[in-house]
Amino acid sequence: MREKGAMAVIYRSCEAAAKIAWLNGLWLLFTLGGGIVLGWAPSTAAMFAVVRKWLRGRTDLAIFKTFFEAYKSEFIKTNGLGLILAAAGCMLFVNYHFFQSRPDLFSIMISYATLLAGVMYGLVVMYIFPLYVHFQLPFTRYFSQAVLIGLVRPLTTIAMAATGGLVAYVLIVVPGLIPFYGGSLFALVLMFHAHRCFLRLEEIKAESSPESQK
Repeated sequence: MREKGAMAVIYRSCEAAAKIAWLNGLWLLFTLGGGIVLGWAPSTAAMFAVVRKWLRGRTDLAIFKTFFEAYKSEFIKTNGLGLILAAAGCMLFVNYHFFQSRPDLFSIMISYATLLAGVMYGLVVMYIFPLYVHFQLPFTRYFSQAVLIGLVRPLTTIAMAATGGLVAYVLIVVPGLIPFYGGSLFALVLMFHAHRCFLRLEEIKAESSPESQK
């Protein structure tokens, strides 16, 4: 007999919390299994792939099977994304701190230019994995599309940054949650906003296509 009322809400909430924690455990396990450097990007992509299926109504899917299949099939390509992101992030960090400490005008200009590039980089970080699991694109287009969508959909970008910041705040206040929800909560809130954005963009594209105007 199915629970009703408040008990049903409590049961579904506990079930959802357990699934999110299990997904986070898989993310940590496969990240470590790949030696972190070669594990974090495919694990993150696999985590977003599972979350995307949840948001599309597949709440009863086999989490481990779905995660592992995505991890294995996208291992090489996602490591390419991950290595580019890591290298770009390190370059921006070093570049900014090097020029920010110098007082001449040229260095100040480079510092501001690096900050602007950092904003673009932040857009890529927020959108790249949701884009990757939702669309089939040429490899380099994931980066350009992440920046483009982040700029043309500012409300979505602000919502992603705000909810991501809220998750970070909760995890800082309650650090005991990090091993259970440190990655999966970020994936959940980022994919939630990105998925709605992608669906809306697909609707706009369909409405503006010649076929829809006949």
